[in-house]
Amino acid sequence: MNINFAFRGFEENSDGLKDYVTKKLAKIDKFVSANTAVEVVFQKDKNLKITEVKLNNNGEEFLASDSDDKEFQTSIDLCIDKLVKQVARSKDKKVDSRRS
Repeated sequence: MNINFAFRGFEENSDGLKDYVTKKLAKIDKFVSANTAVEVVFQKDKNLKITEVKLNNNGEEFLASDSDDKEFQTSIDLCIDKLVKQVARSKDKKVDSRRS
């Protein structure tokens, strides 16, 4: 899994955020192939901390974004949960279409 990070509105010295996202993306590993590209964008506005995760798996794109007013970790968790649901639903649709 290739992960690219982008930081907007603050310094890029956030190794903790990178490690946290990498650990959380392990949930998706069982659903996607090895050549999956993931783009994570962290944006800090006045009062909001916005996380946006875009996943490209074999031509299919999945997007999840969320914001929180206190910390990035809660928005990361919600984004990863949304992506897991999207990828699992897509995989189930493929399996169901093959069975019928």
